[in-house]
Amino acid sequence: MGSPNHFFLMQVSPEGKSLVFEQFYYDAVEQRIRVIASGKEGTHNVFVDVLMLYRERFYYEISYHNKSCTKVPFSAAFIPIEIPIDAQHKAQFVIGSLSAPAQGILVNNWEGSIAEIKANYSMTFTEFGCIPVTTLYSIEQKGPHAFEVGVLNNFFDIVIGIENPEVFIPPSFCTSAKLVEQKPGEVADFFTALM
Repeated sequence: MGSPNHFFLMQVSPEGKSLVFEQFYYDAVEQRIRVIASGKEGTHNVFVDVLMLYRERFYYEISYHNKSCTKVPFSAAFIPIEIPIDAQHKAQFVIGSLSAPAQGILVNNWEGSIAEIKANYSMTFTEFGCIPVTTLYSIEQKGPHAFEVGVLNNFFDIVIGIENPEVFIPPSFCTSAKLVEQKPGEVADFFTALM
């Protein structure tokens, strides 16, 4: 199975309060993710450029506009974009049409849970190439007012292989960035890191 390394992602946040389109660079081997995102958070426009280095346990918030960089510690576990080994196969279906050749894509749906982050998931991957199409996570949030959060990801324009490894190198103005103190509850898991 090839691993997607560059793709576009549409992410809908909990309660539908934000819709974000992300240019997403993904390196499963070195556990690095670069997200360049724009969208709406409520009525506000947002733009984010983040380089997450999971092995180093920090990420950069990058602003080319004012050539600034913030280096933030985080403890999120790296969750690979793949079908977990213990996933349950639920269905096989065609996205599109079976009426004529090349009008549909054969996909498989998988379900399961990830105990470490208390999440249930439903994932759809293509039959050929095992390319992600959609992932839906339902994540239990801890605290005095516990609730579940749903995160829906739709993948498109996927490129297999790392076209430009430089996307995982912080810009030169980040070399002087000092590690700032993490705020309580901030970036506690893989999904809040992406959101």
